Amino acid sequence: MTTPEQKYPATSPIPAQAALEFLQDIRQLVAFQQAIGIEGYPRTPGIARFIAGQQQAPPPAQAKTLASCKPEMSKTPAARPRTATAVMPNATLTVLYAEIAACQRCRRQTRVITGEATTGGKLMLITDAPSAEDDLSGLPMSGEPGLLLDKMLAAIGLSRADVHLSLLTRCHAMEPADQEAVEACLPFLLKEILLVAPKIICTMGVLTAQQLLHTSKPLSRLRGRFHDFQGIALMPTFSPEFLLKNPEMKKATWLDLQLIQKKLQIL
Repeated sequence: MTTPEQKYPATSPIPAQAALEFLQDIRQLVAFQQAIGIEGYPRTPGIARFIAGQQQAPPPAQAKTLASCKPEMSKTPAARPRTATAVMPNATLTVLYAEIAACQRCRRQTRVITGEATTGGKLMLITDAPSAEDDLSGLPMSGEPGLLLDKMLAAIGLSRADVHLSLLTRCHAMEPADQEAVEACLPFLLKEILLVAPKIICTMGVLTAQQLLHTSKPLSRLRGRFHDFQGIALMPTFSPEFLLKNPEMKKATWLDLQLIQKKLQIL
């Protein structure tokens, strides 16, 4: 008769340094997936079998109750209808930027970043929030993220003078923008889009894409194709700030930029 020790021989202990590196890799992977908007994972048969082996399944009545209480994460929440034409009555970017600079709508206000106006351009770039470099300079897309943006634009034959730069939220903060900040700033962005009247919008960040497209889908499922925003072609992609931390996503962003370049050539 075999003993439990003979049936399941003990494995060598994992060195402390290797375990620490493994945990760091897991944290980085989770942080990366959260950044691109992944909020859950599919329940594959393998995962289901693993969970079933670790815990006892609830009785049928209890399971039905739990299922009825579980939120539907995959469904897009219903959004209130919003249109850029009904947001604000003022008719110039100068007036709009003055209103943004004087804004006191939310409690997280530091320095207000208005945007970088360029008239007559077909492309409008929108990031989720100002970076630390933007907060220092007072301009969007500053510092190292700005240098990367310049290279990205040059790769498709453009420069800052050819595009209009804007932001979803206007104040830099250490933590991601909350719903209060988004609701305070979104009317400004919708009015700005109306005044700029771009042919193409490129959202650089998951939050802006989700807000304008009224969806909760992750950026990994939104990028790579054009969407419609009130008759304007919208391409979601990753931000330069994100790409500096995750250079492996530059190839995917380059594919998105190439689609924008091709579309600009026929407009």
